[in-house]
Amino acid sequence: MQPDALITIRFLSPEEGGRPHAAGGRWFGCPMFIGGEGYDCRLLLDGLELQPGKRYEVPVKFLRRDGVAERLHVGAPITLWEGKTIAEGTISRVYPAAVTQPLRPAPQM
Repeated sequence: MQPDALITIRFLSPEEGGRPHAAGGRWFGCPMFIGGEGYDCRLLLDGLELQPGKRYEVPVKFLRRDGVAERLHVGAPITLWEGKTIAEGTISRVYPAAVTQPLRPAPQM
């Protein structure tokens, strides 16, 4: 899966109101807020465990890049949400959009 952006985030500790446990697996899904708007995304973890209270650089894939593209700017502040704010950070890098070809009917034989 090609990421749309790279983010630098710090997961809040439980004492700060963050998650009580690490997030891990192939990916972690949650809304990301950029400029007050929420967008569904997947943090592409590839087995990395995100511990509360720690800082990470993580690639991100948005479920609808076209809906968030105008807000993707290096340095833009972000928050990750799971019923409450669980992490805060910034966008570190924006990757080019994947080039897609429109679907065309197959030639008739």
